[in-house]
Amino acid sequence: MKTALRIVAASVILLGAVAIHGRRADAQAMVGRDIGTNRVSVDYYKAPPGRQDEWLALYKKYHRPIMDFQIQKGVTISSTLYATKSHSPGMPWDFVIINISPPEGEGPKLNMTRAEVIRKLFPDIEDYVKGERQRWALTVNHWDEDLVEIDVTRDPLSVYYPLDPPAKKK
Repeated sequence: MKTALRIVAASVILLGAVAIHGRRADAQAMVGRDIGTNRVSVDYYKAPPGRQDEWLALYKKYHRPIMDFQIQKGVTISSTLYATKSHSPGMPWDFVIINISPPEGEGPKLNMTRAEVIRKLFPDIEDYVKGERQRWALTVNHWDEDLVEIDVTRDPLSVYYPLDPPAKKK
């Protein structure tokens, strides 16, 4: 329990540092590390106390179909919803969604705008707008982070040394 709390506290501190110095941290972590690798985004959501199930129902009805459509088309590899296992004081999020997408420029193209996808999946656009408005009204805090995997087998292990793109597969 204490270890999990320490990990969450360290994550919150790290996220705060990234938010404050995001551009510089992003520039350091991105020196070639994201070339040819799957893209990972992490979305954090906080709902009002006692209303998490209502938020989940709205997510399932109005947002999850969009993610499932993207997975079906190969634009997104996976989208997994998580909830915290423990109850910690001051927890800044209730739900985390981890999305994995193919490397930039390597996955299939959707050939549809987000608006076109929404109109295709939700012909009753007024119901969709009402549901999304309600879901966002229940979202008291939200932020997104993009992650870059660090190859721990590289020598030296560093975010400062620039990496060359991986060799093209023949």
